[in-house]
Amino acid sequence: MTSKQYKIYINPKNIDIKDRGFNFGDGVFETVLVKNNSPKNIKEHIKRLQQGCELIKIKPPSLELILSNIRKAILRYPNCILKIYVTRGLNEQGYLFDEDIVHNIYFRTIPKIPSIVKITGLDLKVSKNILYPNRSFYGIKHMNRLEQSLVAHELLDNKKYDDMLLVNDKKNIIETISSNIFFVKKVKSRLYFYTPKIDNCGIEGVMRNEVIKWLRKKSYKLVIRSISLRKVQEYDYCFITNSIKGLRFVNKINSIKFSDPDPILRILEGLVIS
Repeated sequence: MTSKQYKIYINPKNIDIKDRGFNFGDGVFETVLVKNNSPKNIKEHIKRLQQGCELIKIKPPSLELILSNIRKAILRYPNCILKIYVTRGLNEQGYLFDEDIVHNIYFRTIPKIPSIVKITGLDLKVSKNILYPNRSFYGIKHMNRLEQSLVAHELLDNKKYDDMLLVNDKKNIIETISSNIFFVKKVKSRLYFYTPKIDNCGIEGVMRNEVIKWLRKKSYKLVIRSISLRKVQEYDYCFITNSIKGLRFVNKINSIKFSDPDPILRILEGLVIS
């Protein structure tokens, strides 16, 4: 399907090697959980996709265009993972491109949803790779994910851990390979929730924002701020969030152990994907 500004591909078998998304990471993407023909938090995903397009100067596709093609993409797969990619389009070579370039939008369904083996008891290791500030592109899911790929390779060499924790150049905690992170402190009988601010690197996860909205709706105390790796031991509980895997609880970061998450699990059980 082609329009004046976009060419649409649904589960293509091949991608043109001249696509700038392939060559330069010149595009943005989203990963969406689909259950019973319902894409979860889809408007939030599309909003971030559109914001990412605006940031890298690609004309954002409309909500209606994306939704109509999602319906086609998931017709045969009512339960799947849906990937949506928007790239700048095709050009023969070099960084320069025509002003009237046609953008490509790809919809890819992955029929098998990976089972979530562990909801609690995750062990994280602090990565040796540093997330450096990038105020131009923080928060969005652009298609150049080399940092995450390198950290994923690092995890292969640390198989006893479940995920890697990334910090910035100031040793402040940012996220894991593909999840945002929250900490909880218990003061007397009150719970205080904390999550790193995303202001110069990292991803503003859709599930992160859902948890933030839920905590505020329930009037829990939430603080979004820089969280130093050196002060991790001050927190009682820790959990990570991801749109596909939902909310999962951390047992320890390196050698620093957290309390049994049962009290928090009971509070947040509605946000856990089973």
